[in-house]
Amino acid sequence: MEDPSVFLLSAIAVFTCLTLATLIHAIAERTRISFTVALLFGGIILSFITQNFEQTIFEHFSFSPEIVFYVFLPTLIFESAYHLNFRQFRGVVGEVSLLATLGLILSVSIISSSLHFLIEIPWGASVLFAAFISATDPIAVLAVFKELRAPKKLTTIVDGESLLNDGTSLVLFQFILKAVVVTGAIALTPKMLMTQSGHFLLSLFEGIAVGTILGWIFSHAIAKSGTKGVQLTLSLILAHVTFIFSEAILHVSGILATMAAGIIMGNAGRRKLEPKMKMLFTEVWEFMGFIANSLIFLLLGMKLGQVDFAEHWVSMLVAAGVCILLARPFSVYVTFFISNFFRSKENKISFPYQTITAWGGLRGALAAAAVLLIPEDFAFAQQLQAMTAGVIVGTFVLNATTISTLLKKMKLVDFTVSERIQEYEVQILIDEAIKKQLKSLLYKKYITQSVFEHLENIYSSAEEKTILDLEGFEKTLKKRIRETEKFLTYHALGTEMQSYRKLFDQHELSEKRFMVLMESMERQTERLDRDILPDERQEQPKIAPEIPHHCPFSEETFFGIPQKIYLKYRDHRIIERLQHYRGRRISSWKLIRSFRDLKEKHPLLRNSKVLEKIIRRYEKWHANAEKKMEKLESRFPHLVMGAKIHMAERVCLRLEKTLIKKFLDANLVSEKVYKKMDENLAERTERNLVWLRKHYL
Repeated sequence: MEDPSVFLLSAIAVFTCLTLATLIHAIAERTRISFTVALLFGGIILSFITQNFEQTIFEHFSFSPEIVFYVFLPTLIFESAYHLNFRQFRGVVGEVSLLATLGLILSVSIISSSLHFLIEIPWGASVLFAAFISATDPIAVLAVFKELRAPKKLTTIVDGESLLNDGTSLVLFQFILKAVVVTGAIALTPKMLMTQSGHFLLSLFEGIAVGTILGWIFSHAIAKSGTKGVQLTLSLILAHVTFIFSEAILHVSGILATMAAGIIMGNAGRRKLEPKMKMLFTEVWEFMGFIANSLIFLLLGMKLGQVDFAEHWVSMLVAAGVCILLARPFSVYVTFFISNFFRSKENKISFPYQTITAWGGLRGALAAAAVLLIPEDFAFAQQLQAMTAGVIVGTFVLNATTISTLLKKMKLVDFTVSERIQEYEVQILIDEAIKKQLKSLLYKKYITQSVFEHLENIYSSAEEKTILDLEGFEKTLKKRIRETEKFLTYHALGTEMQSYRKLFDQHELSEKRFMVLMESMERQTERLDRDILPDERQEQPKIAPEIPHHCPFSEETFFGIPQKIYLKYRDHRIIERLQHYRGRRISSWKLIRSFRDLKEKHPLLRNSKVLEKIIRRYEKWHANAEKKMEKLESRFPHLVMGAKIHMAERVCLRLEKTLIKKFLDANLVSEKVYKKMDENLAERTERNLVWLRKHYL
C-alpha cells in the first residue's frame, strides 16, 4: 500500500500549482506576456527546483496520461463547445468543416513530410506530431478580436474551425498513437493507413451521434431541475460521462461526442435556463477551463525541464517554422480557394479574412495535452515534447503579438459608415438622457443649482459638438438616407430580439417559437450586413397553412386513440401560432413606442422620413399580427382564450412576487407573513406553468 504522505504531498503540489498559476496570470496581465507561455516557463522552473533539491512537494507529483485524457481533455473540449454560437456557426459551417478535414489533411501531410526529410524523424513519429500539432487553440487571438470588435463572421470562422479542428485532429492523433506507439510500428504502411481511415471516419460520425443524443437528454434534465448545484453537477457529468461512455464503452470518438454534447448544451440547453443561471454556467465553465489549462501547461513545462534543449533546439526551430510559415498558410489558402469556388460572390471569404484565419492558428492546451498522452518510453517522446513547446511558444510570441496590427492593416476593425453614424447617434441620446437625469436630481434636491448648471453646460456642449460632427459626416455621404435606414433597422432588430428573449425567459414563448423568431432576426441581420434593406429582399413572405378545424378520425377508429393524438397535435399547433403572432405584436408595439419616443427627443430625427418609414413598416406588421390573432381566436375560441388568460395570469403572478418582496424590504410584512404569501404564490405559479407545459413547453 502506498504511503499516505505521498497523496498528501500530491494534493499540496496541485494547490501549489494552482496558486502559482494565479500569480503567473496576474503577472502576465500586467506585463502583457502570454499566460500560456508564462505557464510553460513556470513549469520548467518547477522542474529545475525538483531536480536540484533532494526532497520537494513535487517529487512524486505527476498526472498519468489517463488523467489528462479522461479529466482534462473533456473539460477543454466541452468548455470550448459550450461557448460556440450555433446560429452564427451555421453560416460558415461549409468553410469550417473543410478546414477541419481537407485543411487538416494538408497540414498533416506538409508537417510530417517536412520533418521527415529535414530532421530525419521516422514517418510514424512525424505523422503523430503533425496530427496533434494541427489542433488550433486561438484563445489569445479571440481575446484580441473581442477587444478590437472584429467582424462576427471572422470570429466565428476562427472559433468554429478551432473547435472542429480540435476534434478531428485529436481523433486522428488517437488512431496514429495506437498504430505507431502502442503496436511499436514506427513506419506507417499503406495497409495500416487504409484500415485506420475506415475506423477513423466511422468513429467521427458515431461520436457526433452519441454526443448529440446525450446532449439533448441532459439539457432537458438540467432544465427540469431548479437547483443550481444539481444543474452544474449535471453539466459536469455530461462532459465527462459522454467522453468516458464513448471512449471506454462504445469505442467511438469521445472527443467529438463531448464536442457535440457541448454545442447542444450551449445552444438548445442554455436557452432553457434562467438568465442568472446562464451567467453562472458561463463563469463556472470558464473557471474549469482555467484550471485545466493551468495544470496542463505547468505539467508540460515540468516535462520540458527534463528535456535536453541543446540536443533538440534544431528540431524546435524547424517544427515552429514549418507549422507557422508553411503548413498553416498553405492549408488555409487552399481550403478557402476551394470553398469560395462553390460560394456566390457576396458570400465568398475575402483575402483579409483568409490571412487572419491563417495567422490566427495558434497552438495551445490541446496540443500540450496530446503530447502528454505519449508514453515516456516512446523513443521520440522528449523530442516531440520539445517541438511542441517550440511551436506553442512560437505562435504566441510571433502570431498572437502581431494579430492586432494585422487586423488594423487590413482595415477589418475600422468603423463602417453605419457604425460611425451609430456612434454619433448613441452619444447624442446619452447626452439627452444625462441632461434629463440632472433635472430630476435638481428637483429632488440631490444637487445644487450651481452643480446642475455646471454639468448641464458640459453635456449640452458635448451634444452640440456631436450633432455638428454628425451633420458634417453625413454631408460627405452619397447614401445618407440609406445608411440612416440601415442604422435604424439594426436598432429595430435589436429591440425585437430583446422582446423575444424576454418572452422566452418568462415562459410565454416555447423554445421552438423562440428559435423560429430569432432565426428570422438573424436572417434579416445577415441581409443588412450584405447591404440589403428589408424592402429590397427578393423572397416572398411565407404564408402559414390553415389549421384544419375538424378531426379526420372518428371516435370509433382504434378506440379513439388517433383522434386524441390528432387533437393534441392540433391544439399544440394552435398555441404555437398564438405565441408567434402575440410575440410579433408585442415586439412591434414596443418598437413603435420606442421609435416615436426617439422621434420626439432626437433633434436630427424629428423630421426624418426614414424613421417614419420604419414606424409605418412596424405598424403594418403590428396590425397584421393583431388580425391573425383575431382570426385564430374566432376559429378556436376556447383554446385561444384559455392560453391568453394563462399568459396574462403569468404576468400578474410576476408582479405579485415583485410587490411581496418590496413590502418585505419596506417592513410592511413580517418574514412569517412573507413566507406564507410566497409559498401560496409559488403554488399558483406552478399550476399556471403546468398548463403552459402541457400545451407547448
